[in-house]
Amino acid sequence: MLNFSSAPDPNSADDDGLPGLSCKHRAWVALYSLENPAFDRRQILCENDVTEADLVRHMESWMQLQLQHRQKQR
Repeated sequence: MLNFSSAPDPNSADDDGLPGLSCKHRAWVALYSLENPAFDRRQILCENDVTEADLVRHMESWMQLQLQHRQKQR
């Protein structure tokens, strides 16, 4: 079941104080979108309210998430 609550996640070490998704999760959405080369990078960053620095900061956790997903698919 998905939880769309705007309450901050008490377990999130990346809470930026904004309602909705954390910066980490917005960066993950942006990184996923950037896998499609047809999308405009600046637009994706703007739409997800993240910076290049946010992408760099969360790239390792994104790669770990992708690896876990691939391992579950086996």
